[in-house]
Amino acid sequence: MLLHKPARTNRVLSVSAHRTLHLFVGGRIGWAGLAALSPDQVAHLAGARLYRRRGEGERVVLGSGDQALLDALSVDGRTGYADLAAVTGWSESTVTRRMEQLCSAGALFFDMDVLPALLGYRVEAQLWMSVPPAELDATGRALAGHPEVAFAGATTGPTNLTASIVCRDDAELYRYLTDSLGALPAIRHIETGPIIRTVKRAGAVLPV
Repeated sequence: MLLHKPARTNRVLSVSAHRTLHLFVGGRIGWAGLAALSPDQVAHLAGARLYRRRGEGERVVLGSGDQALLDALSVDGRTGYADLAAVTGWSESTVTRRMEQLCSAGALFFDMDVLPALLGYRVEAQLWMSVPPAELDATGRALAGHPEVAFAGATTGPTNLTASIVCRDDAELYRYLTDSLGALPAIRHIETGPIIRTVKRAGAVLPV
């Protein structure tokens, strides 16, 4: 994709691509700063969770029906059992059992992508940091504990640690850069790139 599609787009003047070697926070781990629910509400949902990952990490063999199931859910995670039964050729009860098995093994999970601005977080930025290799893991784990950090990972390239942060306003961004990051002595260099506009998030293209 990087070698073909951008190369045929005349407005793209240069591309720099690096590999994420380790994920400290992000993906299915979620954003700790999203506190839209009270502790009681979180506890209630956790107690009533439909799929519990009892066998997470166990080997799962996928068949053609599983692929049809996952393809349909990748388009719309809210697809009902009746529609999933139609695309897989299974009965609704079989679909229900198979989804329970896949979720229990950790092969299938559901996530929700919410625009931070809708919750009052109007400033997003990408950070690129340089950290001595011996301090990289400890610094990454420290970042994972910051409520402003939605993603943090160790990468290849000119810097070895990157993070996506979400703040309510510029004043909060300033405090985070000076206070929270300033308290991490292993960070030798940092570049801050404010995100001016997001065209596509994890789930879908955003309206103009």
